[in-house]
Amino acid sequence: MGQVAAATIAAKRHLSLARVLATSFREYHPDIPFFVILADEVDGYFDPAQEPFELVRLSEVGLPNLPRVLFQYRQQELTYAATPYVLAHLLDRGFGSVCFFKQESLVLGALTSVLESVSEHSITLTPHLLAPLVGADRHERETNILQSGVYNVGFLGVSGSATARTFLSWWQDRVYRHCRHSVPQGMHYEQRWLDLVPAFFEDFHVVRDPGFNVGHWNLPERATTVIDHRCRFFRFSGFDPEHPLEVTRYSSRLGMAELGSAAELFNRYHELLEQAGYHETKKWPYAYDYFDNGKPIPELARDLYWNLAEDVERFGDPFRTGGPNSFFDWLNTESGVAPESQPTE
Repeated sequence: MGQVAAATIAAKRHLSLARVLATSFREYHPDIPFFVILADEVDGYFDPAQEPFELVRLSEVGLPNLPRVLFQYRQQELTYAATPYVLAHLLDRGFGSVCFFKQESLVLGALTSVLESVSEHSITLTPHLLAPLVGADRHERETNILQSGVYNVGFLGVSGSATARTFLSWWQDRVYRHCRHSVPQGMHYEQRWLDLVPAFFEDFHVVRDPGFNVGHWNLPERATTVIDHRCRFFRFSGFDPEHPLEVTRYSSRLGMAELGSAAELFNRYHELLEQAGYHETKKWPYAYDYFDNGKPIPELARDLYWNLAEDVERFGDPFRTGGPNSFFDWLNTESGVAPESQPTE
């Protein structure tokens, strides 16, 4: 069986997060290569050769009609939509299995048993929850999981089997255009598609280790695994280093004061981000926020472009501003939207 690889995806403004993740993973698995797929451009802001990982550019992973994908999706959406393409790319490079981690994560112990499961099964998933919730907020929390997906893509593993290849091809087809957040349409980026895996594919494995893929959604039930140092992989989804007293921007139900000594892990992560250059990298611009004439792309422009569906093919490269048949020209003359305002996060 071939070698395992580990990977994440990040824009360069989030490079400090990728550095922390890669370093923590390599601490426990120094013989496993760790890749960071840059959903952005280097543009001279850092030296890939000096990073604690191997950099892969997005142009290398096989996204079809790349300019179209870069334009129709915002930064966060793009990193999510690229996930199945990244997994397939690394399998194509000869790795026997691939483990994917979301960028805002920290490895706290050896992941040997999980890595073995990834090699032994076509698809490895981790659920948000392992048991029915109790407490006054149980309905609200479980409803939130129903809306965001049974499985959490903070971690996902695939082997090089035919089933895994079929799964990745299916997932790629779905997220090429349908990787957006829309509860009425049943979409939560790339994640909700995975709810269909048990029905569609054989040979999948569900990690039921309470010390693996801990996050704000299950932290009330798993805080003791953090306190007792049994947590081996933690995801800081929604944690903002600018507001270190808040657990996550996605929910106000859980505060640092309620975590007890488990809050020390957030303090540690905050310090690691600062050491990894967080305050520098957060200022780095996202390359795909601008037309080729330097004008910022309004958020509404991306929505208009996405809504045009296959009709966008007539524009060619949507970042191009020269010529009468450009999307930029259409945006100014027919849509009523002028690309003047700065894009927002």
